[in-house]
Amino acid sequence: MGRPLETLIVLDQGSSATRALAFDPTGHIVASHTHAIHTARPRPGHAEMDPREVLNSLDTVLHRTLADIAEDHRRPTALGLSVQRSSFILWDESTQAPITPILTWQDTRSAEDLPRFADHTKTIARITGLPLNPYYGGPKFAHLMIHQGELRSTIKREGSRFIPLESLLIRHLTGRLFIDETIAGRTLLFDLHHRQWSDDLLEIFGLPRHMLPELVSSQSDFGSFQWQGRSIPLLVSMGDQQAAMTGLGAGEPGEGAINLGTSGSVALHTGDMPRPTPGLLANVAFSTPDKVEYLLEGTINAVGALFAWFVQQWDQPDLARRWPDLIADSTELAMVPGVNGLAAPYWRPDIPTTFIPDQEGYAISDQLRAGMESIAFLVFDIFQAMSEGEERFTPGEIHIGGGMAQPPLLQFLADLLQHPLHLHRIREATARGVAIRLAQALRWNDFPTAPQRETTYLPAITAGEQGDHINRWRQALAQVLGSTSGN
Repeated sequence: MGRPLETLIVLDQGSSATRALAFDPTGHIVASHTHAIHTARPRPGHAEMDPREVLNSLDTVLHRTLADIAEDHRRPTALGLSVQRSSFILWDESTQAPITPILTWQDTRSAEDLPRFADHTKTIARITGLPLNPYYGGPKFAHLMIHQGELRSTIKREGSRFIPLESLLIRHLTGRLFIDETIAGRTLLFDLHHRQWSDDLLEIFGLPRHMLPELVSSQSDFGSFQWQGRSIPLLVSMGDQQAAMTGLGAGEPGEGAINLGTSGSVALHTGDMPRPTPGLLANVAFSTPDKVEYLLEGTINAVGALFAWFVQQWDQPDLARRWPDLIADSTELAMVPGVNGLAAPYWRPDIPTTFIPDQEGYAISDQLRAGMESIAFLVFDIFQAMSEGEERFTPGEIHIGGGMAQPPLLQFLADLLQHPLHLHRIREATARGVAIRLAQALRWNDFPTAPQRETTYLPAITAGEQGDHINRWRQALAQVLGSTSGN
């Protein structure tokens, strides 16, 4: 290959940890470090991170990984970054100091303010390809201005910025302030069709344009990180679920990827045109200065987070790890998971976690089974929304991965979808997706892009049995949705 000592460094900033991974030219991970980070929940609906803690974690894992590859006489060729989406912060660029904590993607405090913007729902969806909901940047900014009067004066300062976590990390690494298009799609300020900031949406949410970072493609010159006299260029930055989609091998139009981690994502590659669909999220999958790819996505707010909820409810820490061995083989119990709110295709942040019938008298094995099934039901509903939209997408191959992609969940999901699922038990699909994009930017044409399949899950129930499961879910969902008012 002619590059035996060259190395790609990928930084993966997620919900529970920051990771740094080094890939050699054959796609093998030759060094990695992880540093846990904390999400504070000071009150219901609030989910915050300390920006200093996040940046310190980034420094820790990056320097340790660079030290490891130096010991092996390898050279860091380029940096890439994947970041949790829909996490934002008010930042003072002139003093290099945070004005607020990071409001993470799990933060729903702006839900109470959404009625103010109800008249703009259709405009928002038409321009952005997204529904109005509290997870995104525009509503989060508006909430800070409405409820924290002392912050209103900050928008008049020359150095004040409202930026995603991605921009904060890029600023820390290279000294430059950018946002890429995959993250811009989560601001609710980005015109998906013209790939630029929307003046109409900036006015709706009251956000001055000067407060936003410079908008660039996912593959760009983001500047360089300085390390021991060496400049390491940062060439790729993108959203974590878009990166996972690439890492799982869904790189062609019609291919789908399901990534199950703390949250979940169902993504369908839609080619070189955006395909907005009611209840789902149209977004940029990846962009270069010369090319753009799009996806259609549905998100699930709690996968691993759902089992973390069970841990809290039962005060049994091992549930998060052992649930595949503890669940019942079947159950009549249904669960509508309100942990972090109900996302695609319903978008109801107000939904409480509810068992139908009441879980009283049901063993923990039944409750865990109902929780697991609720994840699969939401994946099913997302694919159904894709097939019933104007474009009527029918997925081809469906690739699946992530730490929560465990056998009982995958088999039940294959049964519901009546479609084969290809499990890729690869290490760090998100980071690998960034490495693939980095290799493409560097024209490393021999870098491996297709992960090996570990297992294919085939449907094992009849269409009639599938219908019974779906009916049970539909009845529980209707009961819960009907008992809450919504926004």
